[in-house]
Amino acid sequence: MKKLLTVLCGIIIALSLFVTSGNTAKAAGPDDVCTCHNLLPLQGADRNKIVANLISSDVFKGAKKDLQEDGYKWNGANSIEVYQFEGVTAVGVLFTNKEGILERHAFVNGYYVGPAPDIE
Repeated sequence: MKKLLTVLCGIIIALSLFVTSGNTAKAAGPDDVCTCHNLLPLQGADRNKIVANLISSDVFKGAKKDLQEDGYKWNGANSIEVYQFEGVTAVGVLFTNKEGILERHAFVNGYYVGPAPDIE
């Protein structure tokens, strides 16, 4: 009986994959309005919660240690910017390099992705 139930459920799942319509990707046309340039950094409690989670993570601690070994200086939690859009959380952390120039390093969904371009 268990095998019969398993086979029936498997057939239902397999048929649902082929019968249902999927989501089609649409490219942005010339008339579509792009809102990606209107991003504003998060403020308040939401930002603080994301920053606290990031700076306590092993990923951040490892990236910070590696950057400090290369002569970078972390500018502190107050200089961190957090952006959220379409299920993505992007965090920009400011470091000062050996020459005294500010550089933003990006963390996306908790993973370190490296130096980031300026958003301004």
